[in-house]
Amino acid sequence: MKKISTLIILFLSLQMLAQETMNTLTITPVVFSENSSHEQVSPRVKNLLKNKMRRVASKYGFSSGITENRHIMFPDIQVLTKDIIPSAPPKVSLNVEFTFYIADYDTRTIYTSESFELMGVGATETKAYNNALSKLNANNKKFKTFMETGKRKIIDYYNTHCDLIIKKAKTKARIGEEQYALSLLTRVPSDCDKCYNLAMDASIDIYKKLEDKLCEENFSKAQAIWATNQTYNGARRIEPFLSKILPRSNCYSRAQALVNDMINTLKEKEDRLWNYRMTVENNEKELRRMQMQMAHEVSMERIKNQPDVVYRNSWWW
Repeated sequence: MKKISTLIILFLSLQMLAQETMNTLTITPVVFSENSSHEQVSPRVKNLLKNKMRRVASKYGFSSGITENRHIMFPDIQVLTKDIIPSAPPKVSLNVEFTFYIADYDTRTIYTSESFELMGVGATETKAYNNALSKLNANNKKFKTFMETGKRKIIDYYNTHCDLIIKKAKTKARIGEEQYALSLLTRVPSDCDKCYNLAMDASIDIYKKLEDKLCEENFSKAQAIWATNQTYNGARRIEPFLSKILPRSNCYSRAQALVNDMINTLKEKEDRLWNYRMTVENNEKELRRMQMQMAHEVSMERIKNQPDVVYRNSWWW
């Protein structure tokens, strides 16, 4: 008999499920295909600008990976001068003005703007743009003021429209669009203390209506895998589904029984120990935390599966 190998116990907490930051301020970097003079912006320059804006957003406490977002940051790019430097080989010199905006896309409201005039030199026009953008420092005091002003405006939006957001979410939940409802509520940033607490209460109420359905779905997936693959590798594949089954849901006891069967089967068949513990409810506060995390996970799954939103520049110029 080979020696039983003891593995590190896997505590697949719900925090590991929601890798995206929960309830931070969100902003979506957008670069339109044309500038305000209706000149085309190359795909390469668009990508450079998006990456720069993501880094800036992250520095000032924003999450920038959210689609379907009404709050956006976008630039207008104007080439003030363009010269060819007669070197060997010749180089392109650009004097570019980048004007950045933070806005509410749905209401066409510009919250704040800031301009930066930068010089860039490169072997090609794209490389000259890249050189200019490399000088755009997120630590610049103008950027700091710009981002902090935008943050205050977005927080003001949530504080002012809190009742409407929660009302819309509850309406969506009543017509069976619980995932959309949760995406509205879990996007309320924790910076908005009062609205955040109200939104989290509402998200838990909506999630509870989904909980048993999700429990059955995850339990069925776990059962199906185990039925065809009663091995250690099969057990590992099942863990993500089991970790989403919370205490008090209708299939929790069946999931516990499945785990016990898997442990015993693997010990008998493979002489190998699979250590897994179902999520355990310690108290009401802990259960609430887990439900909030699962509500967030459900909303993020919806966002990931949505097609990319097409933001149009016709509203701005």
